[in-house]
Amino acid sequence: MTAVIAIMNHKGGVGKTTTTLNMASALAAGNNAVLIIDMDPQSNAATGLGLNAKAIQAGSYELILGDKKLQDVIHKTDLPNLSLVPATFQLAALSSVSPDDEDPEYWLRESLEQDDIPFDYVLIDCPPSFGILSLNALVAAHKVIVPVQSESFAIAGLQQMESSINDIRVEAGHDLDFRILMTLSDPSQQLHQLVDREVRAHFKEHVFQNAIPVEPKIAESAFLGRPVIFHSPNSQGARAYIRACAECLQWTQEESDNKDLATYRDTIVSGLKQWLKDDTITAHADPVQFDTSVKTPVKNQPPGEDVNSLKITIRNGVILALALTAGMALALLGL
Repeated sequence: MTAVIAIMNHKGGVGKTTTTLNMASALAAGNNAVLIIDMDPQSNAATGLGLNAKAIQAGSYELILGDKKLQDVIHKTDLPNLSLVPATFQLAALSSVSPDDEDPEYWLRESLEQDDIPFDYVLIDCPPSFGILSLNALVAAHKVIVPVQSESFAIAGLQQMESSINDIRVEAGHDLDFRILMTLSDPSQQLHQLVDREVRAHFKEHVFQNAIPVEPKIAESAFLGRPVIFHSPNSQGARAYIRACAECLQWTQEESDNKDLATYRDTIVSGLKQWLKDDTITAHADPVQFDTSVKTPVKNQPPGEDVNSLKITIRNGVILALALTAGMALALLGL
């Protein structure tokens, strides 16, 4: 049976997409067929896997509306066992749906149920808000991973998240389990220690044992379009995600498998070593860059006057102003 996991938090900037990409990659390295469904209109999942987001014609928007079947919107990546249903900017149109639409929160689940899913895991990357897109993800998912940053507002946000999950359980008759993953954690900071202890004391077994540290290599890997477990497998961030993925495997397979965490971790590391030897997988993708084809318009630019001539005019005006100022200063000194 395919395990469908939503990665969700109402709050932005907590590492949802980073967690999705690295957990999915680690699962794939562990010899599981994995699919990411991007439900965030920002389309960062495609960029984070080194894909050209601008070249994507169809994705999760068409899947949700039933315009295309799952197999028609899947994009393979160069990482073995890992595929993606990308998001496009049209997805933002679903943020507000007509009240006449019947059960819009079930659209994604219904689309996924139309065909057999040829994957062991489906990870859904959610937007940083609790709207119709996130609601679709929760209804379609069997489990939820909640990335939480160790900061002051984390506890209030978690209480909202727990309430949302409980509502789905009741209204959709959905047995939805969740786990919390502490991210951007710095044990040297007292606040992070306090938040971590408070979260673990309240949610107990619903919190992953491993936390994801503040790690420059994680940010660097996103810039290069590579999961950190592949970009820098020996970094603290990569090791933390591999350990967290081992916990995820044990959590999702606890009813059918009795493997310990070390066995799951060793399987992931073994697969990752094979990836690093594979010449078809690029170690570094092209860095994220500004689109130079888009020219920034110059406000109040006279017709027919280009940017360079405008710069020259401004420069000459500044020179004239300086000359006048200098002349006035000399005249005053003469007085």
